[in-house]
Amino acid sequence: MVYFVSPLWQFFEPAEWLMLVAMLFAAGIPYYMAIRDKTSLALATTLSILLVYVVQTMTWILWWLGLGWHDPLFALVAVPDLIVHPGEWHRFFSAAWIHSPRDATHVLGNALIIALVGVPLEQRLGRKRFMLVYLVGAFAGNLAWCLANLGEIMFGLGASGAAFGLLGVYLAAWPKDEIEFPLILIRPWPVQLIAMLYFAMEVARAWAVHGLSQPSHVAHVAHLSGFLVCYAIGRPVARGGPVAPDTRDSGPSQAGAIEAARNQRRGGMASMEDDPWEGSEHPLSEKAQHTLQRLRKEGDELETREAWLERLAEQAQCPLCGSELRLMGEAGNHTINCHDKSKHFSWP
Repeated sequence: MVYFVSPLWQFFEPAEWLMLVAMLFAAGIPYYMAIRDKTSLALATTLSILLVYVVQTMTWILWWLGLGWHDPLFALVAVPDLIVHPGEWHRFFSAAWIHSPRDATHVLGNALIIALVGVPLEQRLGRKRFMLVYLVGAFAGNLAWCLANLGEIMFGLGASGAAFGLLGVYLAAWPKDEIEFPLILIRPWPVQLIAMLYFAMEVARAWAVHGLSQPSHVAHVAHLSGFLVCYAIGRPVARGGPVAPDTRDSGPSQAGAIEAARNQRRGGMASMEDDPWEGSEHPLSEKAQHTLQRLRKEGDELETREAWLERLAEQAQCPLCGSELRLMGEAGNHTINCHDKSKHFSWP
């Protein structure tokens, strides 16, 4: 039977609903603040999973004190036999925010990768692309784990698929970057070394479990799937972002990301060789002609182009109707348009 509301919701007691609301608030508030303040979504994600873990730990303490178990975990984790039901699809993503309260190393290990790998990767990819690959890694990991365990009574949880996905994207697009990471020593290490080491270790662990039948509660297939899927989409997603794939510079930093964004806007600036006023009924005055010459000579930088375009808009008229002109657009994509009808005239 296909259903759209999980049966678990209808059995929730007020305490479960309270904990669920607390989890959602803990998960969402870091993103709200990051979006409001335009700060790192990678750090917001790190803080988000840690805050959710704190709420989950509170539920464990309440249970330990004999006050009942009120963790809505089972309505949020990935369950293999529920993947066919549309009402359960949220689990492919919500499971990436849930960790066992009894295993702090799991959440701390994921938080370490998301923070140390995610922050420089976000500076390369941009905020939206970072969140896209994070969610793709979470989805791919949980989907693969559910498909590999159909018919089993078990559930998957944790951000490991998403964390490994970040490593996969970074390896695909900027393998020679060096980032601070604790491999024996805390120092800059090449991304390709970090990513391939983690991948090789995971392959070895998966072989020990599936090839040598050693017991394990770790979802190795989720880790490998998140890594491989995100590696496959890494370069296509990175194209068009703030920093082109394989860029070699001083390394990922906020200043580097800003400079990369400026270079991208400069590269997209339109040519100013044509003169729409020449031969029109409303040609440029001598002063405006001089401004146009200065604009062509000095307008290869964002700020100078904006300044000269603004002056030209004050001195010239629409070559078609003689109306006043106004400056429109954003840095790298500024145009001067007819004031009366913006679509009437737009240059350059």
